[in-house]
Amino acid sequence: MKEAEEDVKPGDSVSATGDADERNEEDAKEGSSATGSATGSVVHKPKRREPWTGEAWSVDDGLVLNMPLFKGCGIEFKRLLLRAIREWEYHDAGKETWYDPDYDEICTLEKLPKDRLPPLHKPFIGMKLDPGEYIARGGDYDDKLVVIIRGTVEKLVGDAPQGGQCIVRTLKRGDCEGITEFLGVGSEQRTCALRAGPEGARVRFVQRQALTELLLEKVIDENAVQPEDPDDPRIMRLKWAHEVAYFNELSLDRIDSLNHKEARNLLTWNPGPVDGPDKPLDFLQIPGQSVFMVDNALGTSVSGPLPEGIEERYYFDKQTILRPGVPGDCAILILRGQVEALVPEGCAGNCLPRAWEADEEDAMKSWLGDGRDGRAGDNTVMPVAKLAPKAPQQELDADREKVRKYLAELGDKTAEQEVAMVSLVLPQNIKRAMAHLRKAAEDGLLDLSSMKTSDWRWLWGDRQVLVVFDTLERARLLSSYGLEVRLFLNPPEEEPPPEPQAVLGPGMQLGRLALLGVPIVLSGVVRAKGPVLVAILHRSVLLQALGNCAEVELFMPQGLTIHDRLEVLKALPSTKNEVKDRPSHLGPITGPPAHKDRGDQAEAAAGTFAAFAEPSGRYRQVPGADAFEHVLMSALKSYSVIWDLVHDAPPRLLDQLVRAWEPRWLLPGETIVADEEPEADFVFVLVHGSCVVLLEDREIENVGQGSVQGAAQLLALNGWTRTVQVAPTCNGEAMIQVMTRQKLLDMLDGHPLPKARLRALEQSLQEGKEADWRILKNIPAFGSCAYQPFLTRLHKDADIRLFCAGDMVAFAGDDSAAMMVVLAGKVRCEQPQTLFFVELHRGEWCYQDNILGNTPTFGHDAVAVTNVLVLVLYRHAMQNAMVAYPDTRKVVIANETWRKQTNCPDPSALSVFAKLPAPLLSDVVEEARPVYYRPCSLLYSPGEIIDDNSMLFVLRGELSLTIMGIEVRRIGAGGHVGLHHFMELQCPAPNVTIRSTQACDCLLLQQSTIQKALDDELMEDDMLPYTASVRVLEGGEILDAFGFPVGDGSAKNVPDCVEQSEVFRACSKSFVAQIAEIVEDLAFWPGEKIYQQYEEGHFMYFVRAGRIRLEVLGRREPEIVEAGTTLGDMAVLDQVPHYVESAYAETHVWVRVLHKKLLRRSLSSFPEEERSMLGQVHAANPGIFG
Repeated sequence: MKEAEEDVKPGDSVSATGDADERNEEDAKEGSSATGSATGSVVHKPKRREPWTGEAWSVDDGLVLNMPLFKGCGIEFKRLLLRAIREWEYHDAGKETWYDPDYDEICTLEKLPKDRLPPLHKPFIGMKLDPGEYIARGGDYDDKLVVIIRGTVEKLVGDAPQGGQCIVRTLKRGDCEGITEFLGVGSEQRTCALRAGPEGARVRFVQRQALTELLLEKVIDENAVQPEDPDDPRIMRLKWAHEVAYFNELSLDRIDSLNHKEARNLLTWNPGPVDGPDKPLDFLQIPGQSVFMVDNALGTSVSGPLPEGIEERYYFDKQTILRPGVPGDCAILILRGQVEALVPEGCAGNCLPRAWEADEEDAMKSWLGDGRDGRAGDNTVMPVAKLAPKAPQQELDADREKVRKYLAELGDKTAEQEVAMVSLVLPQNIKRAMAHLRKAAEDGLLDLSSMKTSDWRWLWGDRQVLVVFDTLERARLLSSYGLEVRLFLNPPEEEPPPEPQAVLGPGMQLGRLALLGVPIVLSGVVRAKGPVLVAILHRSVLLQALGNCAEVELFMPQGLTIHDRLEVLKALPSTKNEVKDRPSHLGPITGPPAHKDRGDQAEAAAGTFAAFAEPSGRYRQVPGADAFEHVLMSALKSYSVIWDLVHDAPPRLLDQLVRAWEPRWLLPGETIVADEEPEADFVFVLVHGSCVVLLEDREIENVGQGSVQGAAQLLALNGWTRTVQVAPTCNGEAMIQVMTRQKLLDMLDGHPLPKARLRALEQSLQEGKEADWRILKNIPAFGSCAYQPFLTRLHKDADIRLFCAGDMVAFAGDDSAAMMVVLAGKVRCEQPQTLFFVELHRGEWCYQDNILGNTPTFGHDAVAVTNVLVLVLYRHAMQNAMVAYPDTRKVVIANETWRKQTNCPDPSALSVFAKLPAPLLSDVVEEARPVYYRPCSLLYSPGEIIDDNSMLFVLRGELSLTIMGIEVRRIGAGGHVGLHHFMELQCPAPNVTIRSTQACDCLLLQQSTIQKALDDELMEDDMLPYTASVRVLEGGEILDAFGFPVGDGSAKNVPDCVEQSEVFRACSKSFVAQIAEIVEDLAFWPGEKIYQQYEEGHFMYFVRAGRIRLEVLGRREPEIVEAGTTLGDMAVLDQVPHYVESAYAETHVWVRVLHKKLLRRSLSSFPEEERSMLGQVHAANPGIFG
């Protein structure tokens, strides 16, 4: 049934017994009854009708049934749900018997047929509440859905069992509360208090039991073969299978879900970096506050599963969670489901258009979505922020306005316009053109039968025009006029809207800066991606809770005056070069000093409680929001590109400089600026959060608070050569301050000295702007392969950075696989506390051994002596160029001496290549693609498959594999990833996150190399070892050395080995299906050890294919198990302290591996499954008391 037909439209469902249209305002007053209700009567009514006939549905019925909660339900299901609602209301009103004139009988609730509704009686609809009367209190075991019919209802948190202290939401007509309890999403207790507003309210209840009973209804399965004996029970099926699946989805029973108690994370203030020195501020432990608490005396949650002071809200798919363009007033924590942030138009690769226009009306709203969008039949347009206003259009005079209206009413007549032959070709070419068209007509491509004269014409809407154009274009006779018509007939496809860059799951927080009083405004809507449950901490609740505490000052911004800004700038250290006795390029007499802050403890980040409370420091007793402005000013004064222009400027200009910056807020994964993005001549300061810098889709740098990016772009010396994104691991939004080149020029206008400095700075670096690939020709690392295409690719994929005199270009000891080439200016290479130095000029380079991988860290400092432009070549970009130009590979690799100096593993030693011919193995290595990853780089995200089904082989370094944030194993040199897809086995995409813990050099072994050998008939015998392994892993026969089947030949492949495991026999299908998504697929070759007896049991193994030999110390004969067996379950479930046997691969073996920590994490989201599973275990192994 179509969705439009599913919607309940009360205005179209007036009773056939004479119900009046209830949309009349007077009929909606309290106490009025609908005409044709149980007391009404109309003559000439038939005594028996279909259930639908004669039924009256009120507007309030449609209000309930058209809520987003029931959007996935059919109209028949909604009707029976309405029957249950009315039945409860009749019971509540004490009306259990009535006369039904439509059926001419006395009816009772007990004997009313299941397919009939109690008649509409408006006084029975809902419950009337007096002002201040409570509907529910926190901790009540109450699973009713509360729908507001009239008036208002207040939602309160903080001491909710006693009625609540803080109002966090006022619900109006059409709003509902209690969705979490109604659906049983992690709680059956009320987590807040609900009371009627000052004017009272009327609310309607929907019982969860009524919904459950409907969903459990069964009917005879008409598609099943029923037993022949009529006494045998019939085979049944669920009557409402579609609705059951819909509500199962809404229940959000997922293994990555968080319990309500995890909302406690909102009550811990720790916005700084994970590895920072910040000491979290626990709101629960602050003396003097009485709002936040966890009341679980005697192990019982008295006030519900949420900590006191926290609100929860449930959102449905595509509903707005955070409004764009509205200042933030709370922080949210995602407990279940996912949210996505839509990218505003034009902001996919540039954050500049994310500006907004202030609106007093929006400032009075909450940025939280109210859950009213997404109703059945609701076509509400997705909210967008009020971005920078467009230029106003010129007003039309009266005559021109009439013409405009006439043309608008006339409609589009373009298709009726004509294309004349004389307009398509030049006059001297008309005869030739007509000859070509006649030839096309003879070939059946064109119909010229309607052309009676030599003045050939076609309509714009005629598709034959395209044939005419193609024919004339091939003959090189077509004029430019044809392009317009061709675009009309074949308009270009509209570009799809950009995919959400931020998709956030359970555990992520948004809006923490709003708690500090930062006027955070998002430019794109944050909406639910499927159903979502979030916990909310309101700023108003936080301030009320901390009202009598000293810590509240951290969250109360005071703002900075011009005098405050000048004092802060004056107190900050400057990078401006001081006059010294020795020349600046020589450094002090004892050589460059040791780095002061390299080994010192890092300063606590601005906005953290540690920075606020420390006895000394830049942010001592500075409110968090004000501290972020201190970060901006500190960045300005420490950044020579800007500060050297205005260091001696008057106070008014300095204040203008600070005010010229505009804030932007972005979510994890969103792009600040993309590589080669046009119209992005701006510089930005990262005020809060962390960002990752990408070059050619590979991480090259991580930057934190106070980092400045975009100096070369601000000076128009170069476009962006790097992509900067908010780090996906950043727990919350990032805040940046942006200044464009135009604003800088406007600010300096009228100040000749700073303006002259800016001009001199730009002119001193012009030669670097003009550099091209030729500047790389003399670098020895590239040797004889230094020809134009290769070097052009290198130059194109390089990063270009600007440094001012005195800036550190690089530090000794940094682990970076890159080399630097000076484009303009002068760089000094030096060692701290030594007098040795080397100066580099245009075209000279350093760190050549680092890009080749021969040296892991920089061996010396690099300091800018003058203003300098530096070209930074990265190892991974060089490898990309080597792949694009294979002839350069041998030359470059020959210079990588680390391959000979270390025990570099050989890919041909892998078990998968055992007994394959040497020439083939040589080709595998030669055709492999080299790849490099810096430490802590993200290689692959969950669901990603290595390109072209390649296999990643680690030459050196270490990789970490995590699932749901839990590390399952590490892979060192000689390890590999992606074997199953390399062998083209039917394997699901891995749900694994792979990161590098160290600098890693790897090879991508190409599957195409093996495929060429498989396709070669001459190599059929040579490939038998490989094809035999594929056959066994796919579930084929297992053959011995003579080609005979081993055992009974019953080897098989069991894709659902996890779902069929006896370990999960007592668990629900939905839980087990999700367990199958968090296992890792591994393969073992004959004789390889899977696990050893007495090892600690960290993994459970589900055998999908092959045979495994189990050996136990003291037992003579080993045991052989086959596909479908589960191993290691006793150790993982703590029935035994370790593995009780050793497992070896008897044949090729495919196992699916579940980590013990992942199982525990999954069970924490499914308490019922945990009790069932562990109860089954303990029942099978009774204790001492039996």
